[in-house]
Amino acid sequence: MRRLTIGQVTEPRDEGGAILILVVFLTVTLVAMAALVVDVGALLDERRQLQNGADAGALAVAHGCGLGACDLTLAQGLANANSRDNDSQATVTLAPANRVKVTTSSRDSGGTILPYAFGQVLTGQKGRTVRATATAGWGPPASASAIPLAISECDLAQLGIGNYSVITFAKTSGPCVAKDASGAFGWLTAACPTTFSTGATVAGDPGSSGPSSCLVINTDVLLPVFDTVTGTGSNTRYHIVGFAALRLTGWRFGGSNASSPHPCGNSNCIAGTFISQVLNDPTGAGAGVGTGPGYGVSRIFLVS
Repeated sequence: MRRLTIGQVTEPRDEGGAILILVVFLTVTLVAMAALVVDVGALLDERRQLQNGADAGALAVAHGCGLGACDLTLAQGLANANSRDNDSQATVTLAPANRVKVTTSSRDSGGTILPYAFGQVLTGQKGRTVRATATAGWGPPASASAIPLAISECDLAQLGIGNYSVITFAKTSGPCVAKDASGAFGWLTAACPTTFSTGATVAGDPGSSGPSSCLVINTDVLLPVFDTVTGTGSNTRYHIVGFAALRLTGWRFGGSNASSPHPCGNSNCIAGTFISQVLNDPTGAGAGVGTGPGYGVSRIFLVS
């Protein structure tokens, strides 16, 4: 006869406490992940909006300064325009060396704090203030694409910015005659247009009949400005020191090489109004900006 052995029966363990701990841990982890995804994402998005506003504001103020009229109030409007809620704070500071610094910060009905959606549970903080900074500068261009007609800085000073002028080449009197090679302008040996650099010495082209191939009435063109000229004829050399912007209205460079209409009669001339003009910096870092006078033409750039 087989013996039946009955062992001791063990009661199942109560694991309710362990499950509760696991649920609490997972809940905290999920809240932390939500805070990371939602709150950090919101902070980064807010900073992106503020950075766009700071960049736009700094460039706008620099643009006005380049034209000779710094308007610091432009930054606030552009800071708001680049914010989805149309509400941010902009602080503007003019710095030495033709620089403007714009700092933007978050702002809402509760103040400057961007409220957390989940992070408050973990950190105990309601939110944080987000900021962004941009610095822009302006100055005379170190180089620019211009037509190959140079004007002396003496003549430019006499004509003035904002004044309509008909400038004839056969100038025989006035305070600038001794400072010009011949007439108010000097032909340059270059294509139309050409990129000229300040500080360069450029050969003259006395036999030129004018760069009309790149001229259009009622458009703006840049002209190199020279301070000194040496030599005569094909040995003429112009020292370029800057650029002037001309709103072109007509020209006559001899014979049929003239705009229609032109204001020159039987003389050779170029006509228009010298204006202030701002150029963007193609390098994006200010390397295209030189030193010295701007003659009404400035280049703006974003530093950071």
